[in-house]
Amino acid sequence: MTRFYHSFTTRYNVYFNGIENYKEQLKEMEEGYEDNFTDLLLMHPAQAYANPKDPQPSGSFDRTIEKCQKAIQLHSIKKRPKRNSKKMSDPKYREYMKRDEYNPFIHNAWRLMGKAQYYKGDFLGAAATFLYISRHFTWMPDLVAESRIWQARCYIAMGWLYEAEDILLKINNEKLPESQNNWFATVNADYLVHKGEYEKAIPFLETAIKSASSKQQRIRMTFLLAQLYAATQNPTKAYQTYGKVIGMNPPYRTEFNARIKQTEVYSGKDISKEVKKLTRMASRDRNKEYLDQIYYAIGNLYLSRKDTLKAMENYRLANQKSTRNGIEKAICQITLGNLYFERREYVDAQPCYAEAIPQLKEDYPQYDLLSRRSSVLDELVVYAQNVELQDSLQNLAAMSEDDRNKAIQKIIDNLIKKEKEEAEAQQREEYLAQQQGPQFNNDNSAKQNTTILSGDKSWYFYNKPMVSAGKTEFQRIWGSRKLEDDWRRRNKSGFSMSDFAEQSGNSENEDLADNSLPDEENPDSIQSDAADDPHKPEFYLKQIPMTPEAMETSNEVVAEGLFNMGIILKNKLEDYPAAIANFNLLEERFPENPYRLDVYYNMYLMYMRNGDVVTAGIYRDKIRSVFPESPYAQAMADPHYLDNLRRMSTVQDSIYEATYAAYLENDNRTVHGNTTFMKEKYPLSPLMPKFLFLDALAYIGDKQYDHFKAGLKDLLERYPQADVSPMATTMLKGVAQGRQVAEGSGNMRGMIWKARLTNDTTTLANDTAQATFTQDLNAPHVLLLVYATDSVSSNQLLFDVAKHNFTSFVIKDFDLEIMTFNEISMLVVKGFNNFDELSHYRRVLDNSETFRYPPGVRPVMISEDNFKKLLEGYSFEDYFLFLENNPQPTEPYEKR
Repeated sequence: MTRFYHSFTTRYNVYFNGIENYKEQLKEMEEGYEDNFTDLLLMHPAQAYANPKDPQPSGSFDRTIEKCQKAIQLHSIKKRPKRNSKKMSDPKYREYMKRDEYNPFIHNAWRLMGKAQYYKGDFLGAAATFLYISRHFTWMPDLVAESRIWQARCYIAMGWLYEAEDILLKINNEKLPESQNNWFATVNADYLVHKGEYEKAIPFLETAIKSASSKQQRIRMTFLLAQLYAATQNPTKAYQTYGKVIGMNPPYRTEFNARIKQTEVYSGKDISKEVKKLTRMASRDRNKEYLDQIYYAIGNLYLSRKDTLKAMENYRLANQKSTRNGIEKAICQITLGNLYFERREYVDAQPCYAEAIPQLKEDYPQYDLLSRRSSVLDELVVYAQNVELQDSLQNLAAMSEDDRNKAIQKIIDNLIKKEKEEAEAQQREEYLAQQQGPQFNNDNSAKQNTTILSGDKSWYFYNKPMVSAGKTEFQRIWGSRKLEDDWRRRNKSGFSMSDFAEQSGNSENEDLADNSLPDEENPDSIQSDAADDPHKPEFYLKQIPMTPEAMETSNEVVAEGLFNMGIILKNKLEDYPAAIANFNLLEERFPENPYRLDVYYNMYLMYMRNGDVVTAGIYRDKIRSVFPESPYAQAMADPHYLDNLRRMSTVQDSIYEATYAAYLENDNRTVHGNTTFMKEKYPLSPLMPKFLFLDALAYIGDKQYDHFKAGLKDLLERYPQADVSPMATTMLKGVAQGRQVAEGSGNMRGMIWKARLTNDTTTLANDTAQATFTQDLNAPHVLLLVYATDSVSSNQLLFDVAKHNFTSFVIKDFDLEIMTFNEISMLVVKGFNNFDELSHYRRVLDNSETFRYPPGVRPVMISEDNFKKLLEGYSFEDYFLFLENNPQPTEPYEKR
């Protein structure tokens, strides 16, 4: 009677309330979730919990879980009934007396709780619940099998595919109960989809669809089945299955995407009917929000028939009609960008990639390739747009004054018209937003929150989609600009040795102009305002090269653009025909351009790569005849030049390591000898700037200071963009200011500590800015293992410290990160809540029997706040001076 009472009360009281809530919330989840049709659909919306970046499903199962827990707590019967000795001879009775539970209905509460935990997204908790069921209800084989399959489903959702496979194989080998065949097919299909074995998953998914828990789930899994057919190159089956989805009377969004997907797998010979069908869809008011997808689908149809021009026309139309930023628009832009890229129309491809990348997740197929391609095109388009702009300006300069003014006025009229259309469109969007409420998804709202689109909430500079979006917005406002100092200026002076001339006198007021009139009374102010207003002709006239000097500057920009476009096309895109075409155009337009030597050499390399030895020989002869004193000509004089070039990559590293070691030992003769050898044997080595830098520093030990300065000047003239050039610049400036040069190999380390940990020249107002460090021993700290770049193997140091941490600290975990700033590199050890924790770690590290600091590594203990100040542009020398005045409790450590 007790067992009957508790069973009855469980079923019709607590459990009833829980199961009703469960059904209600499950229906809301399955019907309310918006699937991502651009990717494989999830077997169930609950799986979206596994990826926080995905839209999260609705439905709260807390009440169900609460009711199940209450049922178990109040009505579970663990106490065995009184033993009947007369029945002990019966094996079934003996098994009955060994049970862990005697409420005949309570297992339903356990099972329901596990399901509710799964649909809530608590996959680990659900797995634990189903594991409990499989171990404590062994007398119910169907329940045990069902629970183990559910356990496998939880593992799949967490990505534990090996554990899920182990369970599914064992269940299948142990003769699966017939009642669980359909449920096994559902979970096994899910497992095979996650594993990428789509062809094997199809028959199981077909079985699972028949026993789907609801109509919405049956529609969802049928759509997924069609996607699997498409992924396994079975377009006919995929087309038919998408048709089944349409015939199941699904929600309109699902029906619409099924029709769009049909165009991607259409295998008929005549696409005109499909195009007409989609065109009719485009004319309906209910599809205005989906016009981009419709035209994208039409483009797919034309692309399937190799009609690239028609396809691109519709892809462009899809981008124009798009009212939303999102994955659908991004996919269209990527498709269009790929077509432009394959046609070598790189300038047109660049904005497609630049706008699409922020909308994509990092797990999107070929994301890394697309991101790299976008970065290269961003660099290429800077020069391409510069060339196009200067050619347009030169064409305006060649016009008569009347024609020029008409052309400028046409530009102004088009600008005013465009601004008016944008303002009207903005007003319409605002009106529609007010009418339709906050759910209206327009382009502005998407632009305002790229984080929502990508789902990534990390810090801006670690958030690739947000960085890409920022880059696109920057280009929209400023245009494409090269990453360099004074980027806002169109014309910038180049590198000048006068920057390092010894200072004499005071020229502080030399550049001051006499302009004492207030702005409102200054006639130049009115003209300046007009020149900054794109609605006034003066804005355009000031950019036109009307003087010989301005035309010369414009030609310099064009020549620089053509040369750099050729270099990027050759080195980063490996498009040799396009690179050769740019170099030939540069030679044709500017026969005396300053890039001829590099152009000849790159042409030589490309023709050798293409096997055209005769043409390559022509450019080799040009180098040796026109530039006989150049490093290229000297290197090519060796008949074994190409063999030397191939060996260079393997030889140069070992020579540099020996040269650096010799410098540290003050063996200056070896440093000079190795540098001379590299100049003669491998003058084109990428490490040549480093050799020249060490060679110049070695002259300090020889007390030949003129050779030291001459060596640094030669380095800066030949390699102004090298990684050692900022340090060389700092040294020359110091000499120009009258500072004495320290002798010995330690001077290099001294200069390292004085270097700024930034490439941003605007970070600090001047070199003498006082650092505002603070000392807070209770603040979080980090340990910096600092060394000169290239003097220590970063990977080996990282491995040694990680090994030490693993063996010395069982519970505590530390984050390790390598950071490089030109000449300075460091291994950052994080995870210390205060200075005392860091001091303990430091003592353990210093006293370790297995870890030793490599030569040249200096440990620095610093708070996170002070470390941020270093990253803002201060030097280690600034921090060391602060420590001298504010010593830390473990001062001896800092003096190592």
